[in-house]
Amino acid sequence: MQDRLRHYWMLLRGSLWFVPLLMSIAAVVLAVLLLTHRDLLPDGAVELWLVYSGDPESARQLMGALLSGTITMTSLVVSITVVVLTLAAGQLGPRLVRNFISDPQTQAVLGLFVATILYLLVVFRSIGGPSTNGIPHLAVSVGTSLSALCLFVLLFYVHKLARAIMYDNVVRDVTRELRATIDRLLPEADSPLSAPVPPPEGVVWIGLGHDGYIEAIDFDALVHEARGAEVVLWIMVRPGHYVLTRGDHVAVHAPEGCPDALVQAIRGAFIIGAERTPTQDLEYGIRQLVEIALRALSPGINDVFTAIAVIDNLSSALSQIFERPLEAAARCDEDGKLRVVRNVTDYDGLVRAAFDQIRQAGNAMPAVLIRLAEGVARLAPYTRTDEQRRPLLDQLALIEEAGEQGIAQDHDRAALRRRCRDAHDRLAALV
Repeated sequence: MQDRLRHYWMLLRGSLWFVPLLMSIAAVVLAVLLLTHRDLLPDGAVELWLVYSGDPESARQLMGALLSGTITMTSLVVSITVVVLTLAAGQLGPRLVRNFISDPQTQAVLGLFVATILYLLVVFRSIGGPSTNGIPHLAVSVGTSLSALCLFVLLFYVHKLARAIMYDNVVRDVTRELRATIDRLLPEADSPLSAPVPPPEGVVWIGLGHDGYIEAIDFDALVHEARGAEVVLWIMVRPGHYVLTRGDHVAVHAPEGCPDALVQAIRGAFIIGAERTPTQDLEYGIRQLVEIALRALSPGINDVFTAIAVIDNLSSALSQIFERPLEAAARCDEDGKLRVVRNVTDYDGLVRAAFDQIRQAGNAMPAVLIRLAEGVARLAPYTRTDEQRRPLLDQLALIEEAGEQGIAQDHDRAALRRRCRDAHDRLAALV
């Protein structure tokens, strides 16, 4: 249940409407409170220049003007946001749009403008009494302050969006989210079973019954169901995999058979959707960075510097991964009995996900291949086992081979050989 709740919370937090909705509700509640408690101001406070002290007609005209201006600014904010999202989808990739939408500052700015409009609407419709004593002085003053705040926030928002579409800032933000995912998913202590073992003979295979990407898996529910049925489950897929309706997705070692109720409960523990999510997918952020590099290396853009920035940040993320053990493959019940064996990624898969496509796209670019070799060399001090060292050595061999086949100049090939030799020596010195 905890995994499922975390997944839904991340989807909710990444939506563009959740924070504005909460802020709008708070604004309406504030307006109602200020309108129903008009005696909150102490005696003589109306004479202060910060507090509105005009007649009802002037207050109504003021609220109408502020409402009209705020709606205009909100239209401008929405237009700017759509333009930036269009540029981000075209230059950085459509999957990066999620990072812009889920940005807390973007959500807060949109929420402030929508909340201000609703606040002004509620206050505007309540003004109109002939008596000065019926004027909500504090409510009008707060509405004026909110409108002025929106004006300054608009300037901040334009500055933020101008910086948000810079490649270096996008790479930094994606890397920050990847690091947060690593901290959340990877344990800090070694697990008794860090690599999955194959299922035994005679198991019952179950298909998940839906097409799509596995967004999250409720492992607590699977352990609970396996304990109740006295079975052991082998999960052959993991979050981020695309599955078809039928397939060998889950193996059930059930000596007394696998009832339909257990099959339905197992399928219900999987959340399958149309896109990958970072909830339990360690490679999600890596592939986002790789997509930025691939688009930068495309013939239409040919931005080697962005690809180099991506390689540097991928090396940084891999160093954090190498300092931690991988996710535990074994999940036991409360009695310590093995109930679920899950499919987990390994160091080889993570290194290949980070470097393979960039190496293939930049096989004729000496600067890219040289930086890949330097990135591998920088990871040498973080390798602790042969399981970590082997994929780096394999990647070095592929980088050098790509350079020999794709680089035309002898000088550039010699420079790449020196970098690869240096990285190999650093890795070999740790054996």
